[in-house]
Amino acid sequence: MSYITEFEVELEEKLNGSEDTATIIRWMSKKVLESYRNGIEAGQKGKQVHRDEKSRRKGSFPTQAE
Repeated sequence: MSYITEFEVELEEKLNGSEDTATIIRWMSKKVLESYRNGIEAGQKGKQVHRDEKSRRKGSFPTQAE
């Protein structure tokens, strides 16, 4: 299962259960914060990309080859 699918299943169980609204909102806030932190951590482990002096901005910063 993907993260979103698991989240949807858990949320549906909580909404259909006996938990009050405040408890569900706190749970959702924790899940969102956890996901955000995991995304930051994954991005920091990412590999740096080198583009051989090619800018993604056309015309903004011409290179010497132009």
